[in-house]
Amino acid sequence: MTPEPTKRTRPSPRERTRRLLAEAARELLRSGAPLTVQAAADLAGVSRATAYRYFPSNEAVLMHATTPLVEDADQRLQPPDPDAVDSRAQDLPEQASALVRRMGTWAFDHENELRTLLRLSLAPERATQVPRRGNTSRDTWIAALLEGLPPHVPQAARDRLAVALVPLFGADAVVWTTDIAQVDRDTALDVMAWTAATLVRATIDGA
Repeated sequence: MTPEPTKRTRPSPRERTRRLLAEAARELLRSGAPLTVQAAADLAGVSRATAYRYFPSNEAVLMHATTPLVEDADQRLQPPDPDAVDSRAQDLPEQASALVRRMGTWAFDHENELRTLLRLSLAPERATQVPRRGNTSRDTWIAALLEGLPPHVPQAARDRLAVALVPLFGADAVVWTTDIAQVDRDTALDVMAWTAATLVRATIDGA
């Protein structure tokens, strides 16, 4: 007996409107356009009054625009499992290099969104909504990486390394390599990966 095909439930008008507005918010972030209720309404093709039912403020637009970005980073760039990673000192620089290259590739793939978040974080009126440190999990990734340092490395050296690795992640890495150093994407990734490995190796050898 052939099973009956599963009947798809069509989204309600309210669900369709919500999806259109959420997609509009993400597109505004990608394009660097103003993240406002009016802009989202115009892009989604709905009235401002309708948009306000879903986005009660401009901050709500920002939240809907950035949430998928953060979720994508967390899904694609999970920190290494300490039980599954060989954390021998001689391998740690290579691990750091690979992690920074992976994260750098993600950052360049989302360059427009990250630049918009960076710009918003520097605006005084948005300082509380968009922290300067950004919306990635780099602290978690760095902490997981530093767990592999050998026991003889003192805490001061660990703390110094953690700070030194920060500029290799997210919008900061994109800005200093392409805007300040003025290198192309491939060169930027090579330099970032080399820098990470060099910093880790110097920390181990110096300790």
